[in-house]
Parts: sequence; C-alpha cells; structure tokens
Amino acid sequence: MNLVPTDLNQRLANAVRYSVDADRFYIGGKAGFWRLVGIGTLVFGIGSAIGIGCYGYSFVARNKVDLASFSSILSKALSDARLKVVAEGTVQIQPKELALAPNQTISLDNKTRVAIDPNARVRADGEITIQGPAISTQQLGSNRAPSAIPNIVNFTVFKSVPFEKGTVQTGWIFLTSAQRVPTEQYCYYTEESETPGRNVMLDIGQDEKLEAPKILPKNFDIAQAFSRCVWFQTP
Repeated sequence: MNLVPTDLNQRLANAVRYSVDADRFYIGGKAGFWRLVGIGTLVFGIGSAIGIGCYGYSFVARNKVDLASFSSILSKALSDARLKVVAEGTVQIQPKELALAPNQTISLDNKTRVAIDPNARVRADGEITIQGPAISTQQLGSNRAPSAIPNIVNFTVFKSVPFEKGTVQTGWIFLTSAQRVPTEQYCYYTEESETPGRNVMLDIGQDEKLEAPKILPKNFDIAQAFSRCVWFQTP
C-alpha cells in the first residue's frame, strides 16, 4: 500500500517511531534496574556473610587471647606468691630426765644464747652455790680487785649500747676466768617487737670485722650500728 507522503502522514509516522523508541527505552531501563537490584542484593548478601564470619572469628580469637592472658597472669601470681608462717608454742622433751654415762659431760656452743622465761620458776632439791666469773679490773672498768674464787670456764661478758629502737650487744667470750683477753668477740643488734615472736636480731660483726647480713631492715644504717660495738681493748 502506498501512502501519500503528506505532511500529516510524516508527522504520524514520526510520532509512532518516537513512541516505539520510548517504549523500548522504558523496557530496557526497567530491565536494567532490576538487573542492578539483583546484582546489588547478591553483593550485599556476600558482604554480609563475610562480615558475620569475621565477627564470629573475632569472638573466637578474643577468647583465645583472654585465656592465654589469664593463664600468664595466674602463673606469674603463683610464682611471685610468698607464704610467711610464724610458729608459736612450747616444745616438750620426753623423757624430762636425761641420764649421763660415767665421765660424760654436756657443753654449749660459745655462740649459743640461752634465755629463761621471766615467768619461769626454778626449783631445786638441796643446796645451790652460785659464784660469778672472775674478771680483771680492766674488763670491769673499776678499781676493785677480783675476789679469790675458783676458776670459771666458758663464759661471756656482754656490753650494751642503745641504738635507734634497740640495742647493740657486744659479747666477749672467755674460755677461763684467768684469761686477760677474750678468745672471740661478736656483735649483734637486737630490737624487741610489740608482737610476740617478731623480735629483730641482726649479726653485725665478728672479731672487730664488719659482717653485714644479706637482708637488712629498711633504712637501717649497718655502719652506724657497727660503730656502737664495744670491742675489747687490751690494757
């Protein structure tokens, strides 16, 4: 069929062509939109899955780090722990009476210190005679002559000098009362504590030589304490 190419027909043809192009563009845009929505949904799902996986892995890794840190802290605390125990009480020896064999003797070490409880009571059956050791006038620091008494063996003369909260004690060890010079000398610091069993005693020197202990109380001047020792002076 031949149509007369009039002006009206050309306009109608152009309108139909434009309408078809518009519908085709609309359909293509709509299809592209839904295609992009599908791709975006797929990418969002993959990203969400990766994020959830990383979030769960962070919890697992954090629990492992926390467990390792707790184990390290607990191990260090147990290694640094120090237990301090103070034992108080009375030690009893059974039997209370000991028999010595003939010609057998008992002696104490020269460095041994024996103390008697102030509340203790001593009871003896029979007659007791106590005689003090014979010490020279230079040792006693007086002009009195020693009395004529039997020779005494193994005794110690102490010299006390106050120092800080306690006392510096110097001991002169004599094997017999006839000695003019002690066989051995030692010096130590002692301090009484308000808590029973917590008294402080530190060895300071031996035979006029400073012998500092490995552990000293805080702010304790060992040199000043040693200077308070009263060493024997040869007359």
